[in-house]
Amino acid sequence: MPRAPRFVFQNAFYHVFNRGVNKQPIFLSPHDYAFFLKKLSQLKGKYDHSLYAYCLMPNHFHLSIQTRKTPISKIMSSLTTSYSMYVNRTYSRVGPVFQNRFRSILIENDSYFLELSRYIYLNPVKARLVSDPMRYQYSGIREALGEDQLALLDSDIVRLVGDTQGSKQKYKQFLYEGIKEDMSGIERLFEQEGSVFGSNRFSTLAQKKYLRRKNKNNV
Repeated sequence: MPRAPRFVFQNAFYHVFNRGVNKQPIFLSPHDYAFFLKKLSQLKGKYDHSLYAYCLMPNHFHLSIQTRKTPISKIMSSLTTSYSMYVNRTYSRVGPVFQNRFRSILIENDSYFLELSRYIYLNPVKARLVSDPMRYQYSGIREALGEDQLALLDSDIVRLVGDTQGSKQKYKQFLYEGIKEDMSGIERLFEQEGSVFGSNRFSTLAQKKYLRRKNKNNV
């Protein structure tokens, strides 16, 4: 069965997701989380892109990335290949670490981007790992809200609700309001390739742009 198209555009926003093979854990110790985060940091110096949100769960991860000239597939291939080699070497194992190629959701604009960032940071709460998202140590929520010094994230996420301390409080309120909301609709996006989170018009335009590029490359 042919794979669904992956929308690859410059200056695009993506929500990226992948999980362990057979849904098994991919992070078994604090050192594993640290290695993954270190690799994320190194990739920011190697490829021109921005990281706006992240959360590492025991058996999967979520990233919010804006690409520029480097395709999302190249960034993610470098990340997952490096991490898979680390895991196999560290735990004397062989074979794939991740269940399949990563899934990416093309995001339309600021409001959809914010909604997915909230989903990312509430993952540990929805999974009942913590009751307060601020207490989960393997996400960027404290950086995003200015309570930790920026290490991995680009500060621009708060610009979507303004660029003041008050806006950070507004963003924090927005995050916490999502704890009681049903996010099953967003979760379904991760089960299909070539997902788009936005209006019907945006989805149609993305499809047309992808097909034009594909046809041009086949000429």
